[in-house]
Amino acid sequence: MRKKKVAICHAQVPFFSGGAEIHIEQLYENLKRHGYEADLIKIPFKWYPKENLIKNAFLWRMIDLSESNGEEIDLVIGTKFPSYGIKHSNKVTWLIHQYRQAYDLFGTEFSDFTDSLEDTAIRNSIRHFDNVSLTESKKIYTNAANTKNRLKIFNNIESEVLYHPPKHVGKYFNDNEDNYILSIGRLDKLKRIDLLIEAMRYTDKNITCLIGGTGPEENNLNKLVDKYSLGDRVKFLGFVEDKDLIDLYANCLGVFYAPKDEDYGYITLEAFLSKKPVITCVDSGGVLEFVKNNENGFICNVESTLLAEKINILYSNKGSKNKEFGENGYSLVKDISWDNVIEKLTITLK
Repeated sequence: MRKKKVAICHAQVPFFSGGAEIHIEQLYENLKRHGYEADLIKIPFKWYPKENLIKNAFLWRMIDLSESNGEEIDLVIGTKFPSYGIKHSNKVTWLIHQYRQAYDLFGTEFSDFTDSLEDTAIRNSIRHFDNVSLTESKKIYTNAANTKNRLKIFNNIESEVLYHPPKHVGKYFNDNEDNYILSIGRLDKLKRIDLLIEAMRYTDKNITCLIGGTGPEENNLNKLVDKYSLGDRVKFLGFVEDKDLIDLYANCLGVFYAPKDEDYGYITLEAFLSKKPVITCVDSGGVLEFVKNNENGFICNVESTLLAEKINILYSNKGSKNKEFGENGYSLVKDISWDNVIEKLTITLK
């Protein structure tokens, strides 16, 4: 019997890999594990100048994935903007995110769109593109409730949340409670690592901070560390290898993860699968779908002194409350599986 062919569509920024790329690669591997013949369809994505956004969008509209080498492609899965623009008789979208600068980030420091006539026209074109191409999908899933809510608010399109586990599911473990707060992820303004560094000024001097990841804010964050003379307590690890990453989770005091309005965020799940508490903020979006205040971590206002207070509480509760928090977090996410994801995404093939 012929294996069903599934094409995963992804808009790839050349020479860059982040959470979306991990998401796509894991989907590819798990489709194969479930007996499908899968392939990744990647088109380079460039968002500047802004006119390129429209060119990228319509490039996906022109691609023919009905068949390949004379054999039918049975299913295509669209992911992040603008890959879900692909046309196919059996298209399913698993929405990682839309082009947020044209939606919820518009009018903030995180978007370069203005209210000029030119920018407004591009934003309207993006919205029209999304409304048309997304509703062509036989099924629309989102990676988090936060993504689902944005899609409903801005496009009035319904969808279903479909959570997936992080890359190293089955390998995370819990070991010690060393005196460091862990931060993992891209060094980007939206991730607000500067808030953590600011907070370290007010924490117990025995507490250190390990920051794993690379990104455009690295230089600014190093300057902030120097400004506050925190070089002996705040360490930048750069890119962290997989085994080292798992060990860092296993031995930390807790995990700081407080991005601005995150879509989903693997970090929360990685921390909880390692039975570690998470400290986040009231506006961190998808993180709040998992972190429960005073149950498996802390949710605080976006203030460095309040964040420092929560870090100090974790330090003073080593071996007691922290363990309870970690167990609660683990219970919440332990059953999120790829088996459920693949079953949902391929339901139109049944």
